[in-house]
Amino acid sequence: MTPRRCKAYYYGGLPIKGTRRKGQLWLEGERVCFQVPEGKGGDRIDLKIPLSKMEKIFLTRDNYYGTDTTLFNLTFQDPNGKSFTLRFAPVAIIPRRRIALQKEWYDYLANLINSGGSASPLSTR
Repeated sequence: MTPRRCKAYYYGGLPIKGTRRKGQLWLEGERVCFQVPEGKGGDRIDLKIPLSKMEKIFLTRDNYYGTDTTLFNLTFQDPNGKSFTLRFAPVAIIPRRRIALQKEWYDYLANLINSGGSASPLSTR
């Protein structure tokens, strides 16, 4: 099952000015799309990452933005072959729904990138 379009925060990793901004994350055919509008000194982000260009995904915690922040780190290659690591977090207001949403996205992307894919370390309790 493919995850639905959701809101996501951008936390950095790209050579683009501005961090921690709200955007959208969705799937479009064989691409993962991530879009953040221009705002407050930050550039517009409009990524369409082909699944074949994704290298790995891993989770980190960032206590700077709050104890409940789990960041996704998606490493991918641009058309020139240069690697970037996009740092983002799918969000929902209700904590239980946020954890379920993050688990759904992580499991989906991990299965696409890793042939075997490992279960998400995120708890649904």
